[in-house]
Amino acid sequence: MFIQYIKEETRRAFLSKEMILAVLLSIVLFFIGILETMSWIFSGSTSVLYAFLQGYNSGTANFLIIAFPLIVCMPFATSYRIDKLTGFDQYLLIRLKNKHYKIIRWFVNGFAGGFALFIGPFIGFIFLFICKLIFQLPMIKEETETAAFFNIIGIDSAFLMIMIILLNLFICGFVFSSLGIGVSTLINNRYVAMLVPFIFLIISGTILTKLNIYLNALTLYDIHHFGMSIIQKLVYFSILLGVSGILFFGGERIKALWES
Repeated sequence: MFIQYIKEETRRAFLSKEMILAVLLSIVLFFIGILETMSWIFSGSTSVLYAFLQGYNSGTANFLIIAFPLIVCMPFATSYRIDKLTGFDQYLLIRLKNKHYKIIRWFVNGFAGGFALFIGPFIGFIFLFICKLIFQLPMIKEETETAAFFNIIGIDSAFLMIMIILLNLFICGFVFSSLGIGVSTLINNRYVAMLVPFIFLIISGTILTKLNIYLNALTLYDIHHFGMSIIQKLVYFSILLGVSGILFFGGERIKALWES
């Protein structure tokens, strides 16, 4: 029953209309970011890494860097609240323990969010790699802040840089979607719950950053933002995951205590 439920939840998360929309947004926003480099790509006068970074964190038309909290919460972050509102959770709890139900839901949601953010830049990289073969693009050519960051830590391969960025995007999507499902235990309106990670990103970039520049949650998306070290980034990821876990697994108790 445990394995069967994992399969059902995975199918429910990854084959939903919400996931399709999130994936399309991830892809479209990445390609909008690289539109300004298209003429350079087709003339072979830029590099794969530079074009990729335009869609990821550098382009003047880059919207993925702002919209990603919404994208990662679209597929499954509100599923727990929906199950509560419809009573579907009671049916599920007949089949398995509440602890198992929540653990599976938390991880499937995280993987769904990570995938939704990862897939757009990944498909963009595949496109750019095909362009490399056709138009003889070099992997790296221009000097960029992101490449300089990797050079400092001893990484010179553009391919490895992009793979690390994609891994970071998946982790970032996992963490922010976990935050979304966590707050959904406290907020009855699923649309408001889905907006909370986006609101947190805005607050962190306007208010929290005044307390400490590394509190800007954009540092979790952008691999080199403000020169944040890998250790600092992992600590921030861990804190947000911890808060998300506490909210999801204990949110109803917190809400009950608050209302009593």
